[in-house]
Amino acid sequence: MSTIDKYIFKQMIFPFLFGLSIFTFSITINRILLLTQMVLNKGISISAVLKLASLTIPDFMIITLPVSFLLALLTVFGKMTQDNEIMALRASGISIFKLTKPAIIFAIIPFSFSILFSFYMAPRFNFFFRVLAVKEVKKAALSALKKNSFTNRFGNLKIFVKDVDTGKSTLKGIFILNKVRNKPETLIAKSGNIKYDRKLNTLSFYLKDGTIQNQEPDAKEFWLLHFNTYKINVKLKGLSFPGKNSSVHFLTFSELAKRYLTEHSRKLKNVYLAYLYKKIAIPAAAVLFIFIGIPLGMFLEKRSLFLAISYTIMIVAIYYILFTAGFYLALRNQLNPLIGVWGADLFLTAGGSALYFKAFLK
Repeated sequence: MSTIDKYIFKQMIFPFLFGLSIFTFSITINRILLLTQMVLNKGISISAVLKLASLTIPDFMIITLPVSFLLALLTVFGKMTQDNEIMALRASGISIFKLTKPAIIFAIIPFSFSILFSFYMAPRFNFFFRVLAVKEVKKAALSALKKNSFTNRFGNLKIFVKDVDTGKSTLKGIFILNKVRNKPETLIAKSGNIKYDRKLNTLSFYLKDGTIQNQEPDAKEFWLLHFNTYKINVKLKGLSFPGKNSSVHFLTFSELAKRYLTEHSRKLKNVYLAYLYKKIAIPAAAVLFIFIGIPLGMFLEKRSLFLAISYTIMIVAIYYILFTAGFYLALRNQLNPLIGVWGADLFLTAGGSALYFKAFLK
């Protein structure tokens, strides 16, 4: 690289890292706030929420890398314009095409890492997130069972236990108030244990040596049933333990491609194709941002990091709306996946090219 290329390249490092830190931190905080509902509703610990939030980082790094690169372009070329460096360089015969070279070289960084996250890391971390989330929900449910106290965190069940070992999932002195078809039911058992069914996403209470009392509403009689063993299932709402390939969000690029090639249904093939395009289209935005970021930075009226961040958010918001709309229509088979997914990138290409050549003629 020439001296000018090295100068522009080095100037882009700080705003890129700054943007990556700010955007990543902002989204992480937002995810933490959303996950705090699990603390309130399911009793999950704060430390577990932080672990879960960290597992979501690779997923949104796919977009924060290109966005941070756009911020770096706007900041650096805006600064160089306001300091008259661009004018001096162009007066000495250096064209905008040559000034674009270090930006293209730098774009390899966000593009490569975004591809890595999109193709492999994000699907794996999405899978780990779901596994950990279900485990924490299960753990929180078990921890709700406290010695000599009632808990109502198991749907319609109100459970009292004299003693509990959460590590071994064993219970002693069990008293359960339940409703079966709106009829009150009381279960009393000397002991029991709890098991989790991954496929059904249920907690099963296996009660031993007990009785069931059931009384009809407004009736004086009731019946009593003695049992040696009795099982009650409690569905864990909101999350299910995933199979490795149970969702497209858990599939790497190669796994998605394999599904696409072996699928016979045209509708499902289009869905897989849309997700395959998505894994490439968003990282590709890093390269396309060059043709918007450079000229727009040169057109900034004043040097301001706040202004650069504002333009970045505005451009990304437009891109996100177009991309989401096209992707949604592609998934519903209302639009060809190629047009639906790549439409936002084509918009960037068209708008960026117009700005780029306007800057060239300036």
